[in-house]
Order: sequence, then C-alpha cells, then structure tokens
Amino acid sequence: MSRREVRLAALLQAAGLPASPSDAVVTEVTCDSRSCGPGSLFVAVPGFHVDGHDYAAAAVARGAVAVVSEHPLDTGSVLDIVVPNSRVALAALACAFFDNPSREMLVAGVTGTDGKTTTTTMLWSAWRAGGLRAASLTTVDWRTGDDVVANESRQTTLEAPELQRHLASLRDTGVSHVALETSSHALELHRVDGVAYRVAVYTRITSEHLELHGSRDAYLAAKRRLVEMVSGRSDGVAVLDATDDFGYPSLAAVPVAQRITYSIDPAVGADLTADAVRAEPGGIRFAATTPWGGAEVQLKLGGRFNVANALAAMAAACATGVTLEQAASGVAALQRVPGRMESVDLGQPFSVVVDYAHTAESLATVLRELRPATTGRLIAVFGSAGERDREKRPAMGAAAAVLADITIITDEDPRDEDRERILEEIAAGATDAGGRRGENVVVVPDRRQAIDFAVRHARTGDTVVFAGKGHEGSIITAAGAEPWDERAIVETAIARLWPSVSGHGAHPERRR
Repeated sequence: MSRREVRLAALLQAAGLPASPSDAVVTEVTCDSRSCGPGSLFVAVPGFHVDGHDYAAAAVARGAVAVVSEHPLDTGSVLDIVVPNSRVALAALACAFFDNPSREMLVAGVTGTDGKTTTTTMLWSAWRAGGLRAASLTTVDWRTGDDVVANESRQTTLEAPELQRHLASLRDTGVSHVALETSSHALELHRVDGVAYRVAVYTRITSEHLELHGSRDAYLAAKRRLVEMVSGRSDGVAVLDATDDFGYPSLAAVPVAQRITYSIDPAVGADLTADAVRAEPGGIRFAATTPWGGAEVQLKLGGRFNVANALAAMAAACATGVTLEQAASGVAALQRVPGRMESVDLGQPFSVVVDYAHTAESLATVLRELRPATTGRLIAVFGSAGERDREKRPAMGAAAAVLADITIITDEDPRDEDRERILEEIAAGATDAGGRRGENVVVVPDRRQAIDFAVRHARTGDTVVFAGKGHEGSIITAAGAEPWDERAIVETAIARLWPSVSGHGAHPERRR
C-alpha cells in the first residue's frame, strides 16, 4: 500500500472529533509510541498493564504531530486533543485515515466461543468456490486468493489501525468479500467500531475471557454487539445456532433484515440442518437441508462440530450470492485449518491429534469426538492461560477427568502468573470430578516434557490429544515469548521415542 497523507483538520472532522487549529500532515494513526515517527498521530489508550498516556512524551519525541488522550497532557508545542474514550477515538480515526475501506466490500463477522476460525475459513472457501474475490482474517492466518500468510500477532482481531490498514489493502487489490473473525475483545474494546458489517455469523457461545468481561452475561453482551452492528442495515443478515440455549434467545431478539438459523439436530426445526451425519476415512459426510435446496457434503475435516461450522458458513455464503452447490463445494474443498483437529501420523501405533481447544466446552467436545474412534485409552494433554479467565481452569480439569482416561496437565501461556497455581487449579477440578492424582491425573509443568511423557506412555490403540496451543507460534512466560510449534514438537517426540515405528505396536521402552 502506498504511503498515505491526510491533513489533521480533515482527519479529525471525518472522525467526528474536536476541530484542530493545526493543519499538520498525518502519515499514521497509532496507539504504540514505539511505532511513532514524523507525521504520526498518537492515541493514548489505557491498557491492562500499561497506560498509553505515560508514553505520550516518547511519541512526541519520535515525531508525533498530535496526541489524542482522555485527560490533558503536557505535550509541549504539540496539540493534545482530549476525548471521552480514546479507544472509540482510535477506531474512528483509523477508519477515517484509511477512508472507511469496509464500506466498499461485503464484510461478514464470525464470532462465538469455539469454531470461529474454522467457520471463517470455510466461508472464505465457499465464496471462492462461487468465483468471488474473497479474503479471510482469522486467529490462524490471513487469506487472499491463493495467498496465505500466518497471523503471528497472537490477536484474533487486530487493533483498529492495523485492521483498517489490512482492510484498505484488501480493498485496493480488488477484494469484494471479507470474512472477519471477530473476538469479544475486539467488540468490547472498540477495535471493530466503524467496520461496515453486513453479516453476523455466530457459533455457539459458552464462557470465555471472564477476566475481561467479568461475567457470562457481560461476555454475551459483548458478543451481541456484532448483530447489533448489522441490525440497522436493510440488507443485514444474522446466522444463528438455534441450539445455543445460552446465546440464541438474546441474539434472536435483535431485529435484522434476514435471520437464518442452523442446527445439526434436525428436530430443532432450523433453516439449515444436517441429516445422516457419518464419519468416514478422511473426514465426515452429511446431507444438508437448506432454504436453497438439499446437498450432500463431504468434509475433509473431522468432527461433528465441523458439520455445524459448515452449515453456518454455507448459510452466510448462500445469503450473499453463492449458490448452494458452490457453497457445499467450497466447504468440502477445505483441506485443513492449522491447529484444528490436526492428525499427526508418523506410523506410530496410536493416534495423535493437535487441537486449539482451550475452553472446558471445546475440550469436552474434542474428547467426545475422539472417544468412539479410540480402542485404547484417551489421553488429554492441556493447560490454561495465565492472566486469563480463572473460572475455566477447574472446569477444564473436570471435563478431562470425566471424558479422558489420563489427564496430563501442563503449561499453556502462564505469562506473569504463578504457573504452579494455574496447574493446581486445573488439577483441583480434575480430582473433584473423580480423577486420582498421581494415577490418571498427572501434572508436568514443562510442556515439552509433558509431550514427551504422553508419547512415551502411549500404547497401541490409544489416542493422545494435545490441546490448547494449536497453531500458535509461541508460549508466553514471565521471561517473554518462547518460539513454539506444537505439531513439530510432537512429531520430534514421536520420532525420538519411537524411532522404528512401523505399526507393529511395540512400546519404546520394550525395544531395548
């Protein structure tokens, strides 16, 4: 994208902010003082650990031509623009600076607790099958046409300036449809304010990020903002999971021009349903009944929950100009989503799955899915993030204790929190649910060692699921971010501990 230059007075006017006596040239809108240079407009945003107001002087020293803040600052000769909410101002300024790119494309937001990334990617694939110039922005990657770039930001939805820059780039390259994975953080913290969503797609809402929202009801209220952003449009579409007992009543109460429901349970009476769901080698097959007719769909992704994701994506695609046949072909064409139910097969006599499941509900769903295909023991290796929702920790331990044969508790992203406390809170939930510490509940703090432990103790017919990291490229500890590739580390452990794997089932400790 070419360098942009906007006059400060015009930018503030377009963003609905107080007028400026300065007509300085703005070359960037940012909330990161470290990225400031000549021409930057710095927006001081209060954060969870640091306050951007404390870095205004540093931004000015680096060349910022103006500062936006929530209270007056000493910025010397540089203009300080005081606003009620700097996050709201940041989003408005970012939209105005990039000339509101989302207004020139059809944007579908996908939110929920689990399944967002897969559903977003499926929608992108369905649009592509319909011949549309489509893009997707997810936790895992950013896709445009045949180009796939890993999302290394560790953010599901980017901060407003980065998001608007990315949308502007898509607009400028001729993209017409964008599937945007939209997190509760993005909705609560105004990152997506100004995005011209036409479609709101919801996967099931359970409970997550209570460290930010405080309660399940507040979490749902944040999620509800997406459909409220679509509500005022004459062409707005909401795609809702009719079996979501927690989220559906609230979401369905928001008036929209077109509401489409889906369910993998035909008895619910949703607009899109799945019949004859059956697992097959290499995926799962089902018969879709929809307002646009019926279709046989063969997914290359496993898991009944991916049937629900496919129905949601097909509904959104068909509501935005793609035929049912094209939508079905598109979701069926998707080979894999990194870190989502990824099978690791080096010839070892037990099954290995890497998945991003990091909530009690998603972990339970994965374990239930893997149980019928497991002839031996089901082994779960997982943790829970530090400085995040503590309520889910014992719930995850309980889910594993009930649904798995062996629970191995380890680090996920401890951050600055006491790692031992995190692991003990998970273990307490496991033992309260009937797990036996030291027998079928084991704590191995170091994740690499936990992977080795699981691989070493796996037997013929077992299934080992490594949950919580999925596609992520780092583990965040108090010392910083450690590079991490879960699949590669698991493969290395298998190759090292089972050096002569040939499917005969010999345990590594018996090949001496």
